[in-house]
Amino acid sequence: MGNSYGWRALIVVALLALGCKVGLAQIGPRYVIELEGAAPVAPAAPGRVQLVGKGLALIHFQGLSILTVGADADAYSAEAVRQWPAADLLLVTPAGSGRYGGVAPLASLGKLPVIVAEPAAASSQMEGADAPRFYPMQTWDTLHLRKGKTRLRVTALPGQPGTANVAGFMLEVGNSWASYRLYVSCEQLGADEAGALAQRLPGADLALLPDPERKAPLLLALQRAARPAAGNLAAKPAALTEAGHAFKALKR
Repeated sequence: MGNSYGWRALIVVALLALGCKVGLAQIGPRYVIELEGAAPVAPAAPGRVQLVGKGLALIHFQGLSILTVGADADAYSAEAVRQWPAADLLLVTPAGSGRYGGVAPLASLGKLPVIVAEPAAASSQMEGADAPRFYPMQTWDTLHLRKGKTRLRVTALPGQPGTANVAGFMLEVGNSWASYRLYVSCEQLGADEAGALAQRLPGADLALLPDPERKAPLLLALQRAARPAAGNLAAKPAALTEAGHAFKALKR
């Protein structure tokens, strides 16, 4: 009798352990990408975000390069894509208005990982061993990428309360001791909405906001990255330039 109860107890413990393991797996990242390591870089080396095309931004940090572009930007065309700088990852934000050519313009990118917002049928529209690898993301999905000692975490975020669509992506890039958080908005924001981002996104350092009229994203400093001049209540958005904006990872 004692042995029977003992075996039952062991089975219960095993099932509980299995349940915990499954639960932990469910709350982990939706995607994990491992890239070949980059050349050694000083841990304190700064990063940079810069304009590299009409509506195309490049984020570079310690050997990791990320391109971000709106699906209705001038740079989002088959001809323009062939001139894009090399990168490790592409983030495509949804088309707000204007033209949209699907994912066909990205065919020349080879096996480049591409993040898109769901709903998206991108993965079924382009197949083949050398086709881009699409990673559709819903609200609160995460993607973890590692290249050498450099790490990236991408989180798809919602907008205002009550909305379900992906409003933007939080990119946290860094290493084992410091990181920098850059928010890439999928939505064109008014002055009041942009001013409220710092409160809506605590911990974010910088925001990239679409601005179709200027053909270039706007940069908005947030939180510790913001250094408004005396008398100003908040930092104001400024157009991203080819010279770019340098940043340093912060200890968290």
